[in-house]
Amino acid sequence: MVDPLPDLRPYLDTLRETGLQLQYVIDTHTHADHLSGARALVDATGATYVRFATAPVRDPVLRVQDGDHVDMGNVDVAVWHTPGHTPDHISLVVTDRRRGPEPWFVLTGHALMIGDAGRPDLTPVEGAVELYQSLTKLMTLPDYLEVYTS
Repeated sequence: MVDPLPDLRPYLDTLRETGLQLQYVIDTHTHADHLSGARALVDATGATYVRFATAPVRDPVLRVQDGDHVDMGNVDVAVWHTPGHTPDHISLVVTDRRRGPEPWFVLTGHALMIGDAGRPDLTPVEGAVELYQSLTKLMTLPDYLEVYTS
């Protein structure tokens, strides 16, 4: 689960109805108006909470770096550090090995948004430079990749 909303009912209902067990909960970034149900969902399910290494969160959390991979069986999630909107922002490049060796989609959090990019005003000078670099990095992804924002 990536960037879950505070209302856990839909997630918990789906897990119960399908009999699936949640392994990971990932927040792409941290700031005051990014409402997250991640900690509560981790507490309710026993999943592992995944955050970028410098994210301002309390433990326990699996801290990941740029270039790390989270292995989920048939699915590989590559962590890309994409700061700018926030210093701890990550995007997730997802490959389903059953479909083939190439990535299928990317979850960009708020680095990219529909018709826009995340605001860099939390750290205005550094944020703008980092956001530009992050957007340039995301532009290196293949054209066929599906892009999902949160």
